[in-house]
Amino acid sequence: MVKNKAIQTKTSKTTGKQFFSNILQAVGAGVVIALIPNALLGELLKFFKDGNHLLETIYQFVVMIQSFMAFIIGILAAHQFRFNGAGAAMVGVSAMLGSGAVKITSDGFILSGIGDIINTNLVVIISCFLYLLLQNKLGSLEMIVLPVIIPVLSGIIGLYTLTYVSKVTKGLGHIVSSFTELNPLLMSILICITYSLLMVTPISVVAIATAIGLSGLGSGAANMGIVAACVTFLFGSIRINGVGVNLVLIIGAAKMMIPVYFRHLIIAIPLMINGLIGGLVAYFIGIKGTPMSAGFGYTGLVGPINAFNRMTGDPTMNIILLVFGYLIIPFVSAFFVHELCKKMLRGYSDEIYKFEIPKQ
Repeated sequence: MVKNKAIQTKTSKTTGKQFFSNILQAVGAGVVIALIPNALLGELLKFFKDGNHLLETIYQFVVMIQSFMAFIIGILAAHQFRFNGAGAAMVGVSAMLGSGAVKITSDGFILSGIGDIINTNLVVIISCFLYLLLQNKLGSLEMIVLPVIIPVLSGIIGLYTLTYVSKVTKGLGHIVSSFTELNPLLMSILICITYSLLMVTPISVVAIATAIGLSGLGSGAANMGIVAACVTFLFGSIRINGVGVNLVLIIGAAKMMIPVYFRHLIIAIPLMINGLIGGLVAYFIGIKGTPMSAGFGYTGLVGPINAFNRMTGDPTMNIILLVFGYLIIPFVSAFFVHELCKKMLRGYSDEIYKFEIPKQ
């Protein structure tokens, strides 16, 4: 009882800053948990799953895990607030219902993608706030009333806000689409910088690309923007975070650094510089892709494979160019950009890249 009271007191005194920090920490960790299985195994399984029932099943599993991103984020957010198991389940279900990942059709319910991460954040904020507001105030009715109020109310609000929140993604898509009307070099630079900045936000970069049908050089530039974001955070993180965090960044899951980025927006400067370099690389090498490959960077080799398939000329030379484009140039330039920023920017250091592991 003493321990429970201590937790309740701590929860009741949650400040606004700590509240949103908890949400961002949950988003960062939840994105990694949901996306890493497919990032590691998805593309590899595509090559070998045909005719193999076990590999086909595993492939379906890693894709399906992504669709539960909202639920995972909700559970982790509740855990950050030290909610009990029932409270965590309510927040998780609320997030899943309001994310847009669950579609209601005439034939029943279906899972459709990962939903809108911005709307997921909004629903998690609402459900966590409601639980903090109502817990321990309903007495013996708590286990009857809260499972009705929180998931249903939060989910309904989420479904209504989803229409409006999704317009943010569409609006950004129109901006990116306008870049494609410029000359190819300027287009590559602007798209690459935009994607490097958006990669570490709750906005889905894949959704933007698919919404506007971003393909060709524009898709390649977007792909290099993802690479730019990953290497920016990798060299910021490598001296300050553990091996696990750095390995996730090497794999390409920079979205886990959302809370780090929002706490230290000065990171936008190296992101833009590396994005500029990435745009130049995309233009001069001629990196191209599809709307679906635009948001993957080098994760699962989706970007390089799509780029290679669209290159003409000697295959060996193309592979060498892609190695320089995706690995050597971005990694070397990101190292120098990071060191330069540490010397020239006040408040910029390795320490701002510290990733806080969600509390146990």
